[in-house]
Amino acid sequence: MPLLLLVFFIGDLLSLAYPFIAYYLYCEWDKYHNTINNDYAQRCLYGAIALLLFILLGKFLIKFLVSKHRKGEDEPHIFNAKKRDSIKRPDGSIINIEYYGKENTQAIIFVHGLDASIKNWYYQRKHFEKNYRLIMMDMPGMGKSTRPKNKDFSLTKIAADLEAVIEHTGAKNPILWGHSMGGMTILTLLAKNKDVNRSNIKGVILEHTTYTNPVRTILFRKLMTAIQKPVLTPLCYLIIFFSPVIWLNRWMSYLNGTSHIVTRWLTFAGTQTAKQLDFSTLLSTLTPPAVMARGCLGMFRYDVTKQLPDIKVPTLIIAASKDRLTRPDASMYMKEHIPNAEMIMLTPGNHQALLERHTEANEAAERFIQNLVQAKSAPVA
Repeated sequence: MPLLLLVFFIGDLLSLAYPFIAYYLYCEWDKYHNTINNDYAQRCLYGAIALLLFILLGKFLIKFLVSKHRKGEDEPHIFNAKKRDSIKRPDGSIINIEYYGKENTQAIIFVHGLDASIKNWYYQRKHFEKNYRLIMMDMPGMGKSTRPKNKDFSLTKIAADLEAVIEHTGAKNPILWGHSMGGMTILTLLAKNKDVNRSNIKGVILEHTTYTNPVRTILFRKLMTAIQKPVLTPLCYLIIFFSPVIWLNRWMSYLNGTSHIVTRWLTFAGTQTAKQLDFSTLLSTLTPPAVMARGCLGMFRYDVTKQLPDIKVPTLIIAASKDRLTRPDASMYMKEHIPNAEMIMLTPGNHQALLERHTEANEAAERFIQNLVQAKSAPVA
């Protein structure tokens, strides 16, 4: 998301400054110790040591200071699939696919958001694999999927990847579940390929997503829209060019806890556990900055506003009361303009409510899916 990109970039610059400040304090100590200014020198030394410890270990302090203890909470962690597959796309990218759950049952295809991977579906995998066939894809350049050689990260390209996953896996009448950019991908697929795909899709779950360029439905939307062309677009290209250096800074931000502060403020509502916060921050850090930047450039050209009334697929919209990256009114707009849509609001919740409010989100999705599975099959109007 553009705002996340911008704030992460600022945090990365701060992380780059910390070692220089520590080195300056060390030089001050070296210059003034054993002189009349020895007290000043000692303070500089203590400051340098404290800053060095913060650079290396700050995340352990930060994540506990800004999180809550939730007794009995199942904490997320990286998981691996026993069965996985991949498909090679015409643009040279390889899309990673992982399978969970029971074969020969209702298929649910999961599409994660920008700056994440399949692993972001930790709670959904645990909840739904008991009774459904789960198919999860990594977005291009994220997780175990590779980047397209033509550097195309448009929503149209990723929607074509999703269509290829549906065909490759042989999923019949799947339910598509997308988070953030994953929801945009699903909406693009429905909008651009309505005659081919709609009758083959049983239902859609759109979680914390939007129907248009996210700068228009984000926190500080007027400011973000105004600075898109003069600031955000050039910043994306700057990040792409300096991606290796910025990625190193991003890991420094992860270690010192700056990234945790950004992730907490922009994507959680304040009831998350320390491990949920660290898990989400780690997944974001694993994504190359160039991929995040190109993803944002792709979202700048995204808009399916006019096509929403033509989407007849049963749709569940999951919104969050404090979502700063896709504000709740974007979900309300989709609810009003997608004919066969229903919506739930997670309170309190933010952009990572699929982690923070996973129980409520999964229960709502379970009810929606069961209604679809139990209903008699009928052609989509």
